[in-house]
Parts: sequence; C-alpha cells; structure tokens
Amino acid sequence: MATTGWSTNLTDFADQAAEDLSQMARVIAQAMLTEVVNRSPVGNSDLWQANINLKAKNVALADAYDANVDARNAVNTGRKKFKKLTKRERKENFYVDAKAAGAGYRGGTFRGSHIVSIGAPDFTVTSRVDAQGGATISDGTSSIQSAGLFPVIYIQTNLPYAEALENGHSTQAPGGIYGLAFIGVSEAYK
Repeated sequence: MATTGWSTNLTDFADQAAEDLSQMARVIAQAMLTEVVNRSPVGNSDLWQANINLKAKNVALADAYDANVDARNAVNTGRKKFKKLTKRERKENFYVDAKAAGAGYRGGTFRGSHIVSIGAPDFTVTSRVDAQGGATISDGTSSIQSAGLFPVIYIQTNLPYAEALENGHSTQAPGGIYGLAFIGVSEAYK
C-alpha cells in the first residue's frame, strides 16, 4: 500500500499565510480609512446652529424695521410715506459679516485631520485642509502599504472637536463617522 505525503514545506506555507493575513489587514485598513475620510463632514459655517440663529435674528430685525415703516405710514396720512428697506439696504444694515461661530475656520480641516500610524497611535494634531479628502487618503495609503507582517494600524484624528462630531454634532454626519465606518467595513469584510 502506497502512502501519500505532503510535499509543501510547512515554513513556506506559514510564511505565505502570514503575508496573506497581513495583506488582508492592509486592505481592511485602506477601506476603513477611505470610509472615514469620505464620511467626514466638510464644515460649512452657514449650517452651524449659532450662525443660523444669527441670520434669523438679522432677518427678524430687518422685518421689524419694515413693520415699523408700515405702522408709521398707516398713521401718517397725507404726508410723504416712509419707504421699506430694499434688498441692498437690508444687506448693508442688517448683515453681520463675521460669523458668530467658526471665525477663521476653513472647510475641509476635519476631513484632512485623519492620520494613519503603524504600531502606536500618533497624537499629532494636523492642520491640513483637504476638502476633497484625496491627499489624506493618499498619505494614509502610503503608511498602510508600508506596514509589515501582522500590522497594528491606527486611523485617528486628534482635533479637539472630533468627539463632538462622532457623537452626532454635525447635521452632515448625525450618526458620527468612525463608528459607522467601522460597521460598514466590518459588514463588507465579514
């Protein structure tokens, strides 16, 4: 009776398995980075509640002025009528140029703040502005692809308002960013 043997060297098999697992970790990390960056809101201070309130207040003041003109004209019979504000006058007299919140903010700061590190978290706070996200994904991809065997890959942001965004503070990302990205990628790579 003939016996059959295994002709594959177990060391080669283990090396290939290690490389395959490491490559899968890099693929999943890449998917996670892309998902996080794409889910990140690009700030528009016109949508911030404080600025919406300020705009509403300015409109209310201009409307109150016009209502006062109407009231004065109603009792001012036979004399020259007062005129309501034109659009231009409304803008000149009731528009506040400086934003109540976000003065100096540039849209894309949060999207550009995500960083990738290998082996240990990086607590750097980056000031990159990347409204489209391409540079952030490209830099992160370079770090991910350079990871060795069995990498521990960190994807993070260290901006002080990141936790508020993760907790649903943004109308553009009311469900957060990282948690939803994790769920989506986990489902995709079950």
